[in-house]
Amino acid sequence: MRCLRYADRCTACSEGYRLAGMTCVPECTNGTFFQVEGMTCSPCHSSCRTCTGAGKKECIQCAEGHLQQEWRCVRTCTPGYYSAEAAGVPHKMCHRCGDHCLSCSGPGTTCTQCKEGYGLVGGTCLVNTFCNNADEVFCAMVKSNRLCEKKLYRQFCCLTCLMNG
Repeated sequence: MRCLRYADRCTACSEGYRLAGMTCVPECTNGTFFQVEGMTCSPCHSSCRTCTGAGKKECIQCAEGHLQQEWRCVRTCTPGYYSAEAAGVPHKMCHRCGDHCLSCSGPGTTCTQCKEGYGLVGGTCLVNTFCNNADEVFCAMVKSNRLCEKKLYRQFCCLTCLMNG
């Protein structure tokens, strides 16, 4: 350790320690975090591989066999979420299902159950469970203006939107 007169004015630290500002603090290993109060490394929650604190909602990376769902790590995704890879993350994550889905099997039109007031048509939840499929000219206009993708008028042109994009 190289410190200037006081322990809080360091420029280098001994092995197993690192600089935090100008103070030497312990280098915490995976599964532990630095606790300022005791100036020690304390264990993360068992679901965390790395963390910022001891709580189950303070995980940075998940332990083996866990998925990250928002700020916590879980064994399986809760209803309304599905499991999938995520760019730059070494483990799978739970992603939120699409609007109006209670459960789904993946992104996009993969709803398996809808919220109340919506009906399942081809993996998409449409309002009021009806599909009256308006006349062909109107639905062609909806499709050509890419309103299906914007989820506008889907309940009126549901078959057109679901079959053709």
